[in-house]
Amino acid sequence: MGDTYSRRALAALAVAGVVGPGLAHYYLNGAGHPLVANVVFAVGYLGAAFLFWNGWLRHIDIGPA
Repeated sequence: MGDTYSRRALAALAVAGVVGPGLAHYYLNGAGHPLVANVVFAVGYLGAAFLFWNGWLRHIDIGPA
């Protein structure tokens, strides 16, 4: 596995990073806590995006040939 995550771990992170914060947002909003729901959604979604970037995209060399 080394420095980067495996493809399976990245797929799980992508699914959990979208579904988890979305479900938390839905239930917290339904419970009457819209501000907390928005914060949880933003932190969860951005955290998953950061982990995705750190585990996969950061290692890609996209500079000039």
